[in-house]
Amino acid sequence: MKKVIIVSGGTSGIGRKCAEHLGRSGHQVYATGRRVDNNRGDSDRQPYFQIRCDVTDQTSVENLVNRVMEEQGRIDVLINCAGYGLGGGIEDTTVEEAQAQFNTNFFGTHRMIRSVLPVMRSQGQGKIITVSSVASEFAIPFQSFYSTSKMALDGMMLALRMEVRPFGIEAACVNPGDVRSGFTEARNQARGFNPDSPYYEWTRQSVETMKKDEMAGMDPEQVARVVAALVDKKRLRAKYFVESKYKAVMLLKRILPASVVESLLIQLYMA
Repeated sequence: MKKVIIVSGGTSGIGRKCAEHLGRSGHQVYATGRRVDNNRGDSDRQPYFQIRCDVTDQTSVENLVNRVMEEQGRIDVLINCAGYGLGGGIEDTTVEEAQAQFNTNFFGTHRMIRSVLPVMRSQGQGKIITVSSVASEFAIPFQSFYSTSKMALDGMMLALRMEVRPFGIEAACVNPGDVRSGFTEARNQARGFNPDSPYYEWTRQSVETMKKDEMAGMDPEQVARVVAALVDKKRLRAKYFVESKYKAVMLLKRILPASVVESLLIQLYMA
């Protein structure tokens, strides 16, 4: 059955692959981005509607939902992909930088969810799929605010699942590991990340490790296929981990003392 789908952050990276995959499957897909022109695409190169929306702006989000409802009359699926990375130590990161990270990664997702829920409740059905990260499972040094924004996302989604189930709405997180996408180039660096910082060498090494892992990571199409499969499922689990090397680390996290896992993360990112 053809579905009406909104993909936030749908004009780059994982979001774009989700929009392309679902659009080619025959769904009506609205892919959003902050700096794009509105256009209706075509069936070959861009099989989705591209529409400007800033998830940090409530009015922008409401305008998006209103437009989709005017054109389609329903919203079946929301896929949350909008987000970015922030590298830097906690001491080197200003409160404003941390707030900006959460305003996009966490509160932006919250704005999208709040805006589509009245529609889905009135329909008696809907799906909300949030692309999170395996970073939600670990406190990664010098990427702390990205990790904690994803931890917050996962917590919100776990609560959301229970709150909306009586209305016939399903919710889930998709947690990929390292992915080859524009995410690496788009990562922001804390303003305090400079040679004068006492954390400079560790931060530089940690960020370089992240970049190397991401460039060798999975194709975003692999994540898009997982998301697309969930669109057609009747009931969703809480989390779906997309194949990655971190599965072994997650297993160790369950069976080893926290101090051992911490030492492993230090070896991965700071040694």
